[in-house]
Amino acid sequence: MKTLHAAQTIAARLGLTRWSPATRVASGLVALMVALILIADLFTGFFPDRLQDAKRYRSSAATLVMAQVSTALRAGHTESLQEVLGSARRHEPQLVSAAVRTVGSEVLASTGDHARAWKLPPGTHSSIDNLRTTILTNGEPWGELQLAFTPALPDSLIAWLRDPLLQGLMLTSALGFVAFQLYLRRVLRYLDPNSAVPERVRTAFDTLTEAVLVLDPKGHIMLANRAFLALVPPGGSALSGFAAASLPWLVASLPTDEPLPWLQAVRENRPVTGLCLKIDTAAAGPRKLVLNCSPIDDGSGRDGSGHVRGCLASFSDVTELHERTERLRVALDELNASQREIEAKNEELTRQATRDPLTGCLNRRAFMQETDQRFAEVVNGGAPICCVMCDIDHFKSVNDQFGHASGDVVIQSAVKSLTRGLRVGDLLGRYGGEEFCILLPNTSMAQALEVAERLRADVDANVGDALRQPARPKVTMSFGVAQWNKSVEAPAALIDLADQALYFSKKNGRNRVTSFAALASTGAMTSPAPEPERATA
Repeated sequence: MKTLHAAQTIAARLGLTRWSPATRVASGLVALMVALILIADLFTGFFPDRLQDAKRYRSSAATLVMAQVSTALRAGHTESLQEVLGSARRHEPQLVSAAVRTVGSEVLASTGDHARAWKLPPGTHSSIDNLRTTILTNGEPWGELQLAFTPALPDSLIAWLRDPLLQGLMLTSALGFVAFQLYLRRVLRYLDPNSAVPERVRTAFDTLTEAVLVLDPKGHIMLANRAFLALVPPGGSALSGFAAASLPWLVASLPTDEPLPWLQAVRENRPVTGLCLKIDTAAAGPRKLVLNCSPIDDGSGRDGSGHVRGCLASFSDVTELHERTERLRVALDELNASQREIEAKNEELTRQATRDPLTGCLNRRAFMQETDQRFAEVVNGGAPICCVMCDIDHFKSVNDQFGHASGDVVIQSAVKSLTRGLRVGDLLGRYGGEEFCILLPNTSMAQALEVAERLRADVDANVGDALRQPARPKVTMSFGVAQWNKSVEAPAALIDLADQALYFSKKNGRNRVTSFAALASTGAMTSPAPEPERATA
């Protein structure tokens, strides 16, 4: 079996794996037969030893010719040596040339192209193709007889092809190949798994929508269903006996840094699943497959497992599922993009609905909504909260002197100064035309007065410079500060207290900060203050 396997390996290297199983096996058997004949000859001498036969035959021929030459020399007929050598060449088909030389290398007679056929230098021993025999006279060397024969073994490719032994082996190999192939074609009908499997089982096997292979422990294909054959390139329908690793389209789609999955499943006796493959079929184009390999054992173990007899490899075509998933992903991306666009538009609409278009701070309605929420959170927690009302001083005169566009610039610059002095959690809203309201959560009266004073100073120092006019006006703001206490029940009441303090600042010099608590303690505010005039930008 090892010799047969070696012969099959040689056939595979010679490219015979592209032939049918019968042809490949017949080639291996012919190679095995020739090898056995040669091995038998090595031990038994089945074939004659051509070198020994040639040596004996040529020695006899040389002895015969030497006898004739010696007779002619003893009779003193040296002129007859040429006739003796010519007659010997005519009667000995293997004799190419002959010559009689004296000790002084004088050629007395020769036949054939002896100068070309004779290859032995003087003083060397005879070879199987060149024989020399010493001629003695009175016990002394007189000369020598030189005989050149045809090569005992072929010395060229054409000579080897004409060699009877090789021709016999080639004829035996050719007849054996034909006989083996005819025999194997008949035998493989019974050994072919496709023929051994019952028709109803094979029909059920072919009805599976998944491509399935049944492999032996070494990875050779024992059975392939119709769905798998549909994946094979044209001309590859006969797969029985082939190694799955010899399918280039299959191996090319597997990871190069990992063992073959079916061999891994057999070696480790566990399933190898979930391998994603991408192949290009001739009929259906690119396809995406999922490869699952499960070992097949005989169940001889106590736990139900036993000796692994092979592997079952299934190929699930997930191309349509992948395409549907891809379309769904594209639809989800489009939906997410639309949702982000809607959210952006909603944010823009919310901003437009809650922000003052001129200054970007909260408008009055949004400010009151935020104030109600912050007020409830802070008051329920017992933390201090303060409100600051502020108003641009003499804003009407700015509009009258420089125009409404300059008045808008003053308002925008004032908002920038106010924003710079506030924290992230503080609220700033445009309460009226040039009047603004600030809510300071978690802030005491002292802290609120400090914040208001800082804002007043910032407005006083920077807002007037925002007008690019030769005669820049002095722009200031007045502030009123109030702190929540238990008598204040709603945000509107707290804003009203801060507004009263602002009114006091407006009536007492402007550009100043007034605390409602200070007014209440000194009795400066004994009655509700009248509503100050509201100028519009």
